[in-house]
Amino acid sequence: MLNVVKEQSGAGLVVRMSGSIEESVDFDQLIGAAQGNLIIHTKGVNRINSVGVKAWIRYFQTAVSKGAKLKFVECSTAIVEQINLISNFTCGGEVESIYVPFTCEDDNSELVGLFKVSDIVKMGFQIPPMKNPKTGGKAVFDDIPEEYFGFLMSKK
Repeated sequence: MLNVVKEQSGAGLVVRMSGSIEESVDFDQLIGAAQGNLIIHTKGVNRINSVGVKAWIRYFQTAVSKGAKLKFVECSTAIVEQINLISNFTCGGEVESIYVPFTCEDDNSELVGLFKVSDIVKMGFQIPPMKNPKTGGKAVFDDIPEEYFGFLMSKK
């Protein structure tokens, strides 16, 4: 089940999503008619199935056709996966920041780190290790750069 929290911010609407995007999702009911700037936070989205993808694209394409400008921030790894799989998943919107998967070398725990897309590009898609806050050990990027950052590399 998807949870949505909305707040008006200046000239736009900030939408924070958490949970899973599945058959029962109704973006029109959860978000309403989108106009102006729409800033979508997907940090808490842990799953999206094929029916959810269709509802997502239908809603955001309609919003764009009515003049909405989309910005995706704090994209979860589940959302990044869809951005890479579905060519029009962002419906022309800007992806500002994404969560990147890491694995700790000490205890094999999984972590995520938040990165601005512009910083990832500046680093040449080479993500530096991060410190695991629980163990103090080194956590390394846990994916294939060409696959995880494919949507960014294709824009070059």
